[in-house]
Amino acid sequence: MSKIRRSVLLKLFDRQDGRCCYCGALVIISADREMQRRPDAATIEHIRRRADGGTNHMANLACACLRCNRERGDLDWLTYATFRRGEFLEFMAAIRRP
Repeated sequence: MSKIRRSVLLKLFDRQDGRCCYCGALVIISADREMQRRPDAATIEHIRRRADGGTNHMANLACACLRCNRERGDLDWLTYATFRRGEFLEFMAAIRRP
């Protein structure tokens, strides 16, 4: 990991109190490559995907666990966050109640 990338990740980590922006789980930062492959490893996430015109500006970046970063895929951040936190399932259950 480059020094600049690590610096950005540390800022995001601090801004979010060491938690994933999607699931809220604690994340880890490590220089060890093996540790960087763990599902709870901290990654830099683009809130608005670069494929959709998102930038590398700090306002568009967040710290996400590796699991969430990989799972998000083509979903927009709000849809994925709602799904990941279980809010979508709660909503669906609520509208199905008589």
